[in-house]
Amino acid sequence: MATDEAGRHCPDHTLDALTAYDPALCASPAGHYATFSRAGTLVFSSGVVGREAGTVITGKLKDARCLPRGQHAAKAAVLALLRAAQREFGSLRRVQKVVSLTGFLHADEGFKPLREVMDAASLLLQEVFPEAALPARTCVAVAGLPGGGVAEVALVLEVADQPGANVSVGAASIGGRQRH
Repeated sequence: MATDEAGRHCPDHTLDALTAYDPALCASPAGHYATFSRAGTLVFSSGVVGREAGTVITGKLKDARCLPRGQHAAKAAVLALLRAAQREFGSLRRVQKVVSLTGFLHADEGFKPLREVMDAASLLLQEVFPEAALPARTCVAVAGLPGGGVAEVALVLEVADQPGANVSVGAASIGGRQRH
């Protein structure tokens, strides 16, 4: 378990260890929308498809043999959103709770292990935030995803304001208009 100098669990250190501190692994809008939108203490993410080395993890989940690919794509999407949240809030320590995890999987009608694909994403969140309760979760199979992706994930986070912190945190991306 990654800890800070005081010996407490540190989600930022855990994320760095899980991503080999790849700063390029960070969700960013590919269109005219924000990565995050804030309502009070809740921060809603846009959906993010899983990527590896900057390339969308593509394909369609057809049978149980595709399970590892789906799990990998779902975890990659969660890691990208967590890295974006870390960058946006300055630290994942500001995340008090992952309220909700939503997964969209590009899958055939006959693909049964949808739950197992998203379990990998849930377990990853539990690794980064081990003291937190598991989030509510929704998972649906869809006919297609952006870029031909296998998995798209969205999160709802409860975020604490630190004393002196800018409540509008990054107005260009949270609730603000993207400038291209």
